[in-house]
Amino acid sequence: MSPYKSHENIKDLFNDPRIPQEIDISHQVMTKIKREKERFFVKYKVSILVAIGLIASLTTGYAAVQYYQLKNEKGEVLYEEKDISQYQGKSKIVKELEPEKEKYYDKRWEIEDTLEPGNAAALYIAVYNPKKTVERISRPFEFDSLTDLRKKMGEGVYVPETLPGGYTFLDARFANGIQFDSEKYDKEALYKQAEKEKKEFVMQPLEWTNELDYMYATYKDSADSYLNFNIANYEDIVGNTTYVVDLDKQKKEVIKVGNTEVLYTEEARTDRVSKRIVWVTEASGKKLQYEVSTDGDKLNKDTISQFVNAVVPKNK
Repeated sequence: MSPYKSHENIKDLFNDPRIPQEIDISHQVMTKIKREKERFFVKYKVSILVAIGLIASLTTGYAAVQYYQLKNEKGEVLYEEKDISQYQGKSKIVKELEPEKEKYYDKRWEIEDTLEPGNAAALYIAVYNPKKTVERISRPFEFDSLTDLRKKMGEGVYVPETLPGGYTFLDARFANGIQFDSEKYDKEALYKQAEKEKKEFVMQPLEWTNELDYMYATYKDSADSYLNFNIANYEDIVGNTTYVVDLDKQKKEVIKVGNTEVLYTEEARTDRVSKRIVWVTEASGKKLQYEVSTDGDKLNKDTISQFVNAVVPKNK
């Protein structure tokens, strides 16, 4: 599989609608790390978690109060970006992991890495787990065939073969939601199994739902420049709000493409400028967040409409 966009800048991990609800070592953060973990070496995984806590701690209290909104034709807010310092939730800031907790997450990722693509499970780790937590782990379906990806995703969304600028589909990862409730697994049975078999961990398979969770696709042009096209379920996101670290250091502008409002972002980095567009649609009956990002120069304010129109018309 090809490399995805670089995430050496840890704050990119906050550009996800699920993280604002928990800014700690929680299911929401773990879900994001899980999705991005193949972009890092395994040995850095726990460091990433620690960095998240440190960044949230250091950022709180001084960021600008500006925010950006995308609205539908009725004037209703579909998407909003705020600086992480404006988050008003009750979650705690984690500045560092305790040694036992670090061992727990190392073990968790080690186990998750053994899953075959397209599998999900309820996991109980008997060691380093005094609270006897049972959590879900999964590995998305992986595709290097667009035909197979489209067949798996069904008719709800459209993934084009090419995107403006000469980008061609390379590969993708796709996942639906996971059935994870008391009716689908038995905690006590997992506890007893681990004790009886004297195992460090036990798992019980879980089923996927029919609801899209996310699709991450990579495209490449003839000059080996990569572009990422992502679709994520944006239903039930509290306040339709995504929280971003260092929002005031990014150049943003809301640009209208037909009846669709799009948020365009430029962020200067050490050796390049990262570009990103994001918008939310309701055409499928549910809110879906679309994102296109690249470090190349083919995505800019003059070409935004080309990228949006390459995808949006197929969803109507």
